Amino acid sequence: MNKAVLPVILLLLAAGCSREQAPAPATAPAPAGVSANPMTPEEARKRARDIESRRGALRSVPGRFQMGGATSQFVAVYDAGVLRMVEERSDFGDYGSGTARYYLDTTGTLFLYDARDERLVTDPARAGAREIIELSMVFEPDGRMVASRKTVDGRVQPVQAGEIDGAVGHLQALRKTAPAP
Repeated sequence: MNKAVLPVILLLLAAGCSREQAPAPATAPAPAGVSANPMTPEEARKRARDIESRRGALRSVPGRFQMGGATSQFVAVYDAGVLRMVEERSDFGDYGSGTARYYLDTTGTLFLYDARDERLVTDPARAGAREIIELSMVFEPDGRMVASRKTVDGRVQPVQAGEIDGAVGHLQALRKTAPAP
């Protein structure tokens, strides 16, 4: 056996037979802005129910929003001056109607979006038919969507990026329109 290899083998054997266990490697922290434990839909719903249960004691301010042919009426709900919920009812004219609820945490950051629309089907083969779209999205404080569910007439469908951006963008537009508490 090569004399240079023998010390390496002995070192490896000694390390393997050592009675002390090497410390477990430290778990690397999640990158900035990424939660190590993203919020689950159940946690988001629990937080939303808490806001709903206290709604009578919170300040509700009605508002109106109009964009193109669509109009909506909404109620902005504030807790100690922080926007905690927006409930909106929209009228899309002949194209349908919808309701949406935006739930926000104690810093005014969106954590849950729930919507239900009844819309005119755009497929010419189903002219005049209406469909029910239900959409729920859970967000982390950094704005990332971490859970979602969308159904069209009860059939699960993928959530499109435009729907995520649309919900977040519409909340921003409502914030600008909402009367101060």
